[in-house]
Amino acid sequence: MTPSLRQFRYLAWIAAIAFCASCQRHLAVTKNEYKQYGIDAQAGEDSSVVKYYLPYKEKMQAEMSKVIGQTDQELTKPAIPETLMGNYFADAMLTEGLKKDATIQFTLSTKGGLRTTFPKGDITVSNVFELMPFENEMVTLKLSGENVQQVIDFIAKKEGEPISGMRMKIKNGVAYDVTIAGQPFDKTKTYNLLTYDYLADGGDELECLRKPIERKEINKKVREALLDNINDLTRQGKKITAQLDGRIVIVKE
Repeated sequence: MTPSLRQFRYLAWIAAIAFCASCQRHLAVTKNEYKQYGIDAQAGEDSSVVKYYLPYKEKMQAEMSKVIGQTDQELTKPAIPETLMGNYFADAMLTEGLKKDATIQFTLSTKGGLRTTFPKGDITVSNVFELMPFENEMVTLKLSGENVQQVIDFIAKKEGEPISGMRMKIKNGVAYDVTIAGQPFDKTKTYNLLTYDYLADGGDELECLRKPIERKEINKKVREALLDNINDLTRQGKKITAQLDGRIVIVKE
């Protein structure tokens, strides 16, 4: 976890404690009494509560607005089959995941899991939180060839999902010419997939991931991986980039 992220969580925790302490002082109820307080447009601002949380709010706002990288172009996410946002996201996951587990061969996310786009220009901590607001943890799954085929069928059914390390063509809802880690897919082999716990637990119709041969925790949140990836690019003097490279192609009749 980066120091900035630790600081953000610490400040949020302190702010919550301060707020609760203030509530207890002002809204204490004894065993034998009860009074209902209405909260509407007529309720005034409690200056003591504001006094407690304002310094932490200001520090969090400063942290969230910190510029950590830049893009050459807006990373968008139109419907299908590939998107700039999806390709960047999947590639960043693979890059960071390989630092933890060199056996990872491909990654999978879903379009619905990416909640925003990146604008052209400055990218802030807030942009990353908006993209991945959930506390999802990265996990690796060792899958049988049969399970991987189910993943392939899922991607074909959805006419594309964010993937990295995998390529395919889709025609009439069926995938073919599938490669993983640069090699033709072989249903008799096992494969190592990097994804996150929500999908690994069967979310977004991915029941096929619930019973892998083996499951390992990466002990890193997806959001932390994205922050690390952007910070690394910035340290190297590079910008956040992505391109539509034909990793998924819809073949028309």
